[in-house]
Amino acid sequence: MLLNLHVKNFALIEECEVDFNKGLNILTGETGAGKSIIIDSINYALGAKVPKDVIRNPEEPALIELIFDIDNEDIRETLRDMELDCDEDTIVISRKIQSQRSTSKINGEAVSASVVKTVAEKLLDIHGQHEHQSLLNKNPG
Repeated sequence: MLLNLHVKNFALIEECEVDFNKGLNILTGETGAGKSIIIDSINYALGAKVPKDVIRNPEEPALIELIFDIDNEDIRETLRDMELDCDEDTIVISRKIQSQRSTSKINGEAVSASVVKTVAEKLLDIHGQHEHQSLLNKNPG
């Protein structure tokens, strides 16, 4: 379960912290309130390709950190298989985004985007607006 999101120097956000509660969490608000920026930051932290223009102040790196509660043995096994520390009940995934490159870490250890994506598949499900409409398409693809 996602417990906390910390975002710094990303898009319009100078610095922001969001705590999540157990159960269903829904982001609502008017158009332009920043919901998409929050979701995008989570996706980028979890390995999505980052556009060059997301850094608010190009002289400093953007930083996105996610803290997850790992109460699932399947997640712990995945981390152990990848030789990542999983002694705690939480896992921290972070991504530092600079103009030329980005660095991802899990519990402080540098990892590749593919490792982050593999771990992320076990941790989080994000559903956005209109994603349900793909079910109505008779000819997917």
